[in-house]
Amino acid sequence: MKLKPKLFLTYLLISFLSLILAGVLISSSERKRSLIRLEKYMFSQVQLLSSIYSGVLTDSLSPDKIDSLTDELSHKIDGRITIIDQTGRVLGDTDKRGQDLLNMENHRERPEVAQAFEGNVGKSVRYSATLKMDMLYMAYPVKFQGSIIGVARLALHLTELKNLQSSIVKIVVLGLLVAFVFSLVLTYGFSSKVTRPLRQMMRIGEKMSKWDFSQKVKIKTKDEIGELGEIINQMSAELSLKISQITQDKSQLQSILSNMVEGVLAVDSSGKVLFFNSALSQAFDLYTSFYGRPYYEVIRSHELNEFIKEILSAREEKRKEITFIHPIEKDFMIQSALVEKHKGKDFFALFVFHDVSELKKTERVRRDFVANVSHELRTPLTSIQGFVEALKDGAINDEEKSRRFLSIISQHTKRMNEIISDLLKLSQIESRDFALKIEPFPVKEFFEEVIFSLKPSADKKSQVIETSLDNQNQKVSGDRYRINQALTNLLDNAVKYTAEKGRIKLESRDKGDCIEIAVSDSGIGIPLSDVPRIFERFYRVDKSRSKELGGTGLGLSIVKHIIEAHGSKVEVKSQLGQGSEFSFCLRKA
Repeated sequence: MKLKPKLFLTYLLISFLSLILAGVLISSSERKRSLIRLEKYMFSQVQLLSSIYSGVLTDSLSPDKIDSLTDELSHKIDGRITIIDQTGRVLGDTDKRGQDLLNMENHRERPEVAQAFEGNVGKSVRYSATLKMDMLYMAYPVKFQGSIIGVARLALHLTELKNLQSSIVKIVVLGLLVAFVFSLVLTYGFSSKVTRPLRQMMRIGEKMSKWDFSQKVKIKTKDEIGELGEIINQMSAELSLKISQITQDKSQLQSILSNMVEGVLAVDSSGKVLFFNSALSQAFDLYTSFYGRPYYEVIRSHELNEFIKEILSAREEKRKEITFIHPIEKDFMIQSALVEKHKGKDFFALFVFHDVSELKKTERVRRDFVANVSHELRTPLTSIQGFVEALKDGAINDEEKSRRFLSIISQHTKRMNEIISDLLKLSQIESRDFALKIEPFPVKEFFEEVIFSLKPSADKKSQVIETSLDNQNQKVSGDRYRINQALTNLLDNAVKYTAEKGRIKLESRDKGDCIEIAVSDSGIGIPLSDVPRIFERFYRVDKSRSKELGGTGLGLSIVKHIIEAHGSKVEVKSQLGQGSEFSFCLRKA
């Protein structure tokens, strides 16, 4: 609806409602005053009735006599009188006689009668089904020697009050018609004058809503509407500047938050989530529908929730390292920051999640590596030192002992060289300067080369090494030297952990886009629980057996790094007591 008719109708509605309200108040006030006067009159009359019937009820008169007395008194009072005994039975009533009187229902539960039996003045206003009109009832206890022996009730109709209300309504309606005509003329001219400049401001406001701040309000008056026009012009200029600045700042902030590797969470002082960036959303599978919800419903972590609660209550900036299990296991260093709003009256807290999982993992690997290297080198060094001391103490003069001791020292020295050699290989593979020399080479010739180097070891245990190729002319692409290292380690393990007269198989399988190379054996196998860890440095399934066979514990780790450098992955299938299969894929040449 347009403003002009709206102003017009508003004034008319105000006038109409004012008159209605005045009429209702006057009607209500007059009704109340009339009721008060009527109640005072009825109170004096019902007290008189109570004193009259106090003696009548104690004389044990018959209901007919009591009813006759009731009719006689009713003519003098000009109201309906009802006399009720202490059981609630009606003994006399102005409007009932004879059998009708005897058939009247018990009145003890009527509101005004019940109040009178409690020793109070009972009164009630309700519609009378008998007389078809609103009635005012007042009841008073009839007492004898301090005990209530009955109730005297007086009822008067409210016709006079109803007529008074009708007269007031007529006056209000007449005043409403006069006000309507007067307002019709007055508001039409006023609304036209007010809405004309407002229409112009509205058109300019529409353009401002569409980011067009070029239009200005033409000011012709010096009143409040003219001042409003000046304010709109000033607001238009300031909005244009502010929106430009806010858009630029928001774009920069959004870009910074979106490109942050760290997760960011903002929580207001009441604990409601205000914002989180895409990094945190991806880490914990969050959605924008979580905005406005309590922080403990967004990320399910007791330790984090306690930390946020502590920051919000203490209002102190702290940092804490927390490990999360769900949705994935990760370690975060969480830094909090408090941002005040409205000059310190309110604040919100920022939490920056630094993912330190890789650092923790690297630290654990470093500690384990140092511990493992120390352990692996300590054993041969201790043995060497012991036998050297024995030689120095005189065993060198015993030719048989000295030869045996020197042989043992030589074995331990060889083992240390093997460990250091494998460590250097791993170090070289993991270094930034490590580069593969990719070239094509035939699979069949490559298999023969690897088998040739390990055949003596297999022959000592009467083992059979078989080969199987889908295609005799297969070629793969990779660093031949590094792949040779990896396959030699796998085949060497197969020979070591396969019993005498066992079978070892070297296969190449065409997988469409790559060639899968597999080494399988009929050896001791690997427990399922150990499979995920066999590629860790120095990890051995059976430590005593591995040392007996001369392994360094680094071979599978070297295999893993070489194959991953070729963009593939080593797959393991094993069953305890039945053998193992190690496989990886290389691109076709």
